[in-house]
Amino acid sequence: MSMTKGVPSTSMKKSARRFDWEFWLVGLLSLLIFLAVAYYLVFRLNIFVTDSMARTRSAWQVFFSSEPKLANVGFVWAPLPTILQLPLVLIPAFRVNGFSGNIVSALCGAASVQVLLLFLRQAKLPRMVTYLLLLAYIVNPMILYYSSNGMSEIVLELFVLLTAYAYLRWDQTHHWVHLTVAGITTSLAFLARYDASFVAVVLVIAIGLDAVVRNRQQLAYAESVILLYATPVAYVASLWVFLNWLIMGDPLYFARSDYSNAGQIGYQLASLPELLPLKGNLLQSLRVGMEQTAGVFPFFILVSLGILALAIVKRHWVWLGELAISWSLIFFSTVNLFMGQSALFIRYFISAIPMAIALLGGVLMLLPAKGRVAAGLLSVVMIGASAFSTVRLMAQHDEWGQWNDQVVQAALTDTPLSSWEEEQTLANFINTKTAGYVLVDDFQGYRVIFFSGKPWRFITPSDSTFKQYLKEPYGHVSYLLTSSTKLEGELNQVNNTYPYLYEDGADWATLVYQDTTWKLYQVDRQPSSFSFDQSNN
Repeated sequence: MSMTKGVPSTSMKKSARRFDWEFWLVGLLSLLIFLAVAYYLVFRLNIFVTDSMARTRSAWQVFFSSEPKLANVGFVWAPLPTILQLPLVLIPAFRVNGFSGNIVSALCGAASVQVLLLFLRQAKLPRMVTYLLLLAYIVNPMILYYSSNGMSEIVLELFVLLTAYAYLRWDQTHHWVHLTVAGITTSLAFLARYDASFVAVVLVIAIGLDAVVRNRQQLAYAESVILLYATPVAYVASLWVFLNWLIMGDPLYFARSDYSNAGQIGYQLASLPELLPLKGNLLQSLRVGMEQTAGVFPFFILVSLGILALAIVKRHWVWLGELAISWSLIFFSTVNLFMGQSALFIRYFISAIPMAIALLGGVLMLLPAKGRVAAGLLSVVMIGASAFSTVRLMAQHDEWGQWNDQVVQAALTDTPLSSWEEEQTLANFINTKTAGYVLVDDFQGYRVIFFSGKPWRFITPSDSTFKQYLKEPYGHVSYLLTSSTKLEGELNQVNNTYPYLYEDGADWATLVYQDTTWKLYQVDRQPSSFSFDQSNN
């Protein structure tokens, strides 16, 4: 036997460890809250945000398009939020109104709460204080909304939080496995949003400095820990670049294609002229970035100053690294404003909210034990007060397709929104009044595909036959869907091939449906060579 009389073996001691019911109960309750909010948003308030619809439609097309393939995940936006939906879209009930995307947000939101619990445990607070802090975080309006609306923000925040916690555990234990975990979670954060590239840079510097300080005589040690962390990140980033080159023909397709952020920023700047003074003006960009951060969550500024002071006084340098991680995403958004590569959306600064709670765990841990409970309760009040600033900023931002202001108003009055009525009406027309394929550039048409719920009816740029059918539609597709050539319509390939079609029509196609945004043409015969001559003039 592997035990002495009356003395349990090591293996039995391990098996006797208590199940962490608190960790999983917090996750379950958070998930139920976020799912309830998601259900209310989708099925009561009729809230469908643009990014969520686009990703859900991409997930559908992997299995249910006219040309099913994994590449339908897409090569412009980071793929992980779409990939996470793939198991869910196979369940018919979760495809209704694209609810699979909302479920992914709820799952990642709940997991984020669990990671924040781990950070707060560092302070060894009474459970009730910890629960109040988590509850104050959960009911923040931006956390409720972005943990249930199907967008990518909370997916990114989850993996950045996991990275930050793994880095903290590495500093506490110096077990190399935590660095490996940090590298993997940073890689997943990069696949959620490219903003995480700044997280990787910050952590390489932080880990390198820590290693040099601890072991000045052996620089090989610093090299080894940096490689241990950075290898998974470099591998995943290189793999993404390779897949872009292999499938799309451009290794940086995700960064510089017509549909990328760089390709879209032209019409965005045209419609948002207030962004022009920020381009090339570092001080102005920093000022705006700080204003947005403070407006989203004022408590973040305060807790950042607190952890900075305490980390220096207590010489607890790991929290300076955590502080740098916390600001890296905000700095990424600020740099994009400076470079003229980004619109000014408040969701780009949402990291201030979860990272404030993570940093708070460090502040409370470094405070004297006698003052932690009082500081924790005061923090509950301040987190709640910051939520009023959050909702005020949301109510002021009428960002197209994200509905921050309209969501606040709709939730306060319990009034459903009437957004995307044209796309829903058009999708219903296509489903009930037409037969055959519809050729559409899903850069704009993804909303129509989403509301139709029948992605197999549409030929899109991800199909290998798209370019051929665009030039020779007759006999291949029954309809062409076109839109105004202004603003984002400038990138629509149907518009670029037939720039006269939306305004003037054509003798080879019959207009069968129109509204203020869309026109649907039935293809009667092949466009003549003269049609393409017109396109080139």
